[in-house]
Amino acid sequence: MKDFRFPLLALFMGICSVCFCWGAAPAMAAEPVKTIDMEENTYAVSDTAYLNLDWLAGSGNEDAAGILKLIGNRTIAVDSSLPDYKRISEVNQTFRRINYDALNLYCLANGYTEIMDLGCGYSPRGIYMCERGRHYTGCDFASVIRDMRKLTSYLNPQEKLFLHYKMAGVTNASEMEKASQELRAPVCILSEGLWMYLGNNEKKQALANIKRILDAKGGCFITTDFSLKEYGWNVAEAMYPGHGDTIMEETMELYDVVSRDDTASKSFKNAEEAEKFIRSCNLQVRRVPLIRGNYEMDPNNCLTDFQEHYLLNVVAENYLWVITSDAKRPSNS
Repeated sequence: MKDFRFPLLALFMGICSVCFCWGAAPAMAAEPVKTIDMEENTYAVSDTAYLNLDWLAGSGNEDAAGILKLIGNRTIAVDSSLPDYKRISEVNQTFRRINYDALNLYCLANGYTEIMDLGCGYSPRGIYMCERGRHYTGCDFASVIRDMRKLTSYLNPQEKLFLHYKMAGVTNASEMEKASQELRAPVCILSEGLWMYLGNNEKKQALANIKRILDAKGGCFITTDFSLKEYGWNVAEAMYPGHGDTIMEETMELYDVVSRDDTASKSFKNAEEAEKFIRSCNLQVRRVPLIRGNYEMDPNNCLTDFQEHYLLNVVAENYLWVITSDAKRPSNS
């Protein structure tokens, strides 16, 4: 991201952020489907979005750092609520970088040119994709869509042709349908950090809406959210051997503090339970390695040899979920 493009834009950027992708519009008239109306949890959608962006920027991601600079300082007063915020921050910076890269690299490696990002929040993924000639559609609440259009207004006209932000709630059938109308087949739908805030009814409706798009367009839905407990624990163990359980507990406590939510009550107990639930929604599941091939694990030269070796083993684990519909399965996933 180029810093010299920022100053004038930063002068008029307001902060009005959301992270997740819920909605409240009526269902489509042509094909009646259930739509769940959800209230916006201001703390969850605003503060956790900023926290995630801050961690990604802290990991060395220049696009995230650029967006963070435009938004300005929004210190979240949570670091004193936990005994070792520095350790939590280091682990989550590494986790966010790997996760962000894993989803991006999957899209590129499998030839997807149409990307639909659910609950996009402040993610710089749209910048990453449009600079590589991929059509990107970020979906979220109206306020974050307005913000992201401003935050990316510095891009050149050619890049902007590939970048789209649309208001769409993941539990809202008509909004999801409208947001996907212009996408060419096949499409890669993705989400990052969304599912732990949805109850089972919301999960079921969101998956039904995703299935409708996959049935029409083909392609897949990818996420690592359903592997969060094991995946996150392994990253924590790589960074601080013997402290994985504590760091994961502290991380979840931090998210609960920031979001004023109880994520534990909404999370699946394990990956097997999650897979059973997804299959009950008439979707198929494959779990594949986070990242295939060579990966620059330590671009900032901050890891020990042990940490780097351990983390390279983590990215080879099947923590990336590729979810498809029987009606139109992808040929390139």
